[in-house]
Amino acid sequence: DDAAPPDFSVPTGKELTVFGDSIVVTSTDGLTATFPGVMLDARSNRRWGDGETAVRDRLREGTVRRAVVLDFGTNAGVEAEQVQRVLETLGPRRMVVVVNLYGGSYWVPEANETLAEVVAQHPNAIVADWHSAISARPELLQADRIHPDLEGAYLYAEVVADALAELSARLTGDATRGDAALVRGRSGNG
Repeated sequence: DDAAPPDFSVPTGKELTVFGDSIVVTSTDGLTATFPGVMLDARSNRRWGDGETAVRDRLREGTVRRAVVLDFGTNAGVEAEQVQRVLETLGPRRMVVVVNLYGGSYWVPEANETLAEVVAQHPNAIVADWHSAISARPELLQADRIHPDLEGAYLYAEVVADALAELSARLTGDATRGDAALVRGRSGNG
């Protein structure tokens, strides 16, 4: 119902759709433990163009939930126009987390700048800073130095959860509600 105000409270797993490439695939254990019931739409070697197609297909099916995570770019960088189109397609009534990139590819710094610039134009979106989190804990990467290992998968999910809590607090003005939901969501992960 578009007349009702959008729900920007911290989502549960059953309210979250995660679109991504192999970074999401290798983070599945962390995401499903942190967000029980999460819908994952992730495949290796996806690019932003593939992500745009996946989002459009799921929107047509009516299966995109009220909160969305997007993680593309590891395989070919980021084009601002594609990110902009995906965010516009998802609309202003969903919470959207865009995960930035980590890796040795030459395009990563520029891609992360582009993601930050595009996301800043959308009040209902936020960048999850995977780059900073994993840069501080590189031992949680697999031998390829790109994909998270099992413990890294939980760090990835934590970065996403923190971004959702921060976005919720920003949109609702209620930081305590976001923090309480986050603590509840993590209680079994200790």
